[in-house]
Order: sequence, then structure tokens, then C-alpha cells
Amino acid sequence: MTIRWVTRTFAVIGAAILTSGCGGVTDNPYNFGDEEIAAAAESLTGRPTLAVTERQVTDALVRISEAVGAIAPDVRWRWHRERSQGGGCPGPYAYTEGQSVTTRVLLSDNPIRDADWPAVLAAARAVATDAGMDRLDVHVDEPGRHDVTFAGEDGNRITFGTYKAAALRGITGCRHP
Repeated sequence: MTIRWVTRTFAVIGAAILTSGCGGVTDNPYNFGDEEIAAAAESLTGRPTLAVTERQVTDALVRISEAVGAIAPDVRWRWHRERSQGGGCPGPYAYTEGQSVTTRVLLSDNPIRDADWPAVLAAARAVATDAGMDRLDVHVDEPGRHDVTFAGEDGNRITFGTYKAAALRGITGCRHP
């Protein structure tokens, strides 16, 4: 009786797993076909190089920092940390030769005051949009604390926030080195 019960139990559990979709290989969002990977690799050939893209993103960071300084002069920026280059390409790009760069961080020990935030955000958004990062994702927007990301369809993005300090960081989209 015990062996029959164990066999039935495993059969029921196995059927539940198979019908629930757990363990399915074809529905896994991290599995990419050869065509998807080839299309991702091909799309990289039409984009600027990683070095050119890094300069464009860094230039946008500097222009945002200058715009913030014009609105909130007590926010004084300095470069912080080192840039990093390597992986980080999402989806099928992870299987290509593409790489991305995380820029150095522009940091201010002084936060952006709430009274200045709407004008600062508008100025930063204008610069980011001009640089091709026209999507705004708001992560936190509460008194004394703001955190946003500007992103473009090409994978470039800038994170910008203020709390006890203010910070700007850029991340390039996936590019050929």
C-alpha cells in the first residue's frame, strides 16, 4: 500500500508541475533563439560604437549638471567612482559581443531642495530628451526624496536622484566595443 501511495503521489505532483508551466523550457523569457540573437547582433552594427555612445551619455550628464547648477547654485557637482565597462547587455544582446558602460557618477553633497525640484527635473528632462532619452520613469517622488530614470529606445539611460545628496549616473545601451 505504501509503494502505491508514493507512486500516485509522485504522479500527481509530476502532472501538476507539467500542467502549471513550472519547468517549461519554451516559455522561459531567458531562452533566446538563434534568430533573436542574430537580429540583436545585427542591430548593433547600425549603432554608434561604445566609445562614441559613452561620450554622448557623459556629455548629457555634464549638461544636466550645468542646468541644475544654474537653477540650484548650492548643488556643486564632483566626479565620484570609476567608470565600468563590460557586460550588462540585456536579453538576446547578452549573447552578442556587445558591451555597455556605466559612467562615473556626478555627485553633490548638497541635495536639491524640493522648491527647486520641478524646475530641475524639467531642465534635466529637456537635456535627456535632446540626447535621445525621452522616456521618464519616476521611481520616488516625495518631499525631500526624488529618484528618476531617463531612458531611450537604444538602451541609453541616466539615473538622477536626490535625498541626502544628489547623484547623476549614465549607462550606455549595448554597443560594439
